Amino acid sequence: MKRFTCYTPITATPYRSSEAYVEIEPCAALKPYIRCFWGSKDIYTQDAGAAADSVVVPDTCMDIIFTVNYTDNSLSGSFCGIDDKAFWVNGRKEKGERLSVFAIRFYAWSAVLFAEDSMRACRNFCGDASVYFSWLVRALKQRLWETAAIEERVRLAETALLRRMECRREEPVFMDAVAEILSRRGALRMQELARDIHVSDRQLQRVFQENMGVSPKAFASLVRYQNLWRDILTVPGRTIMDEVCLLQYTDQAHLCRDFKRYHGMTIPQACALAGKSVAF
Repeated sequence: MKRFTCYTPITATPYRSSEAYVEIEPCAALKPYIRCFWGSKDIYTQDAGAAADSVVVPDTCMDIIFTVNYTDNSLSGSFCGIDDKAFWVNGRKEKGERLSVFAIRFYAWSAVLFAEDSMRACRNFCGDASVYFSWLVRALKQRLWETAAIEERVRLAETALLRRMECRREEPVFMDAVAEILSRRGALRMQELARDIHVSDRQLQRVFQENMGVSPKAFASLVRYQNLWRDILTVPGRTIMDEVCLLQYTDQAHLCRDFKRYHGMTIPQACALAGKSVAF
């Protein structure tokens, strides 16, 4: 799985950090499968209007999110599949609520290795985590009540995930195709992909739908967008025309349209929201 380490997708606000949101890297054995663990550092009290609405962009990941509400003694677990469009989330809670959040962010190609069903219906899915991961809900539900510290929750989740990982085998054709898309930064045609990994287009479509819930073309387009977004924020001096050439867009207008289609806003607006001034 070392061939997947060349790719690190990011969110709309990759520099975000607060009592209510931190990210923790997984252990070495899980790094090829888990982008990060994230959530609140501990229990926190929600102030009225403190959490603003936030945008979720297609980050080529899938998340299991547990929310513990100590005010009404409830625990919810949701699963968010791969997204192919941006959407806004209402972050406002009732004043005075005592909460903690813990989440696992899988790479889009690895979630299936831990799930109890195929990913065929998970595109833009957001619902009960038990639909795909009832074993994990059972393993963690009670333990999340016992500790709110995110470091301890990470340790508990890693133990459960490492045990489960031995139960599923990777599908070679699917993993080879994903690796090829990542190595080419999403900038390739599907005929090239099928030729390079020596499979038919029909088989390629089938394994992607079964293991990720989207077509290989849709996934490649998302990977290209994510590489563009990361370059915008992290590569000083890179111009739009540089990216047009590197990522094989037709022209500047094509690049800007593609970015807005996935991010839901223009590049300058996205940079402002991310909290970084970028001359791009």
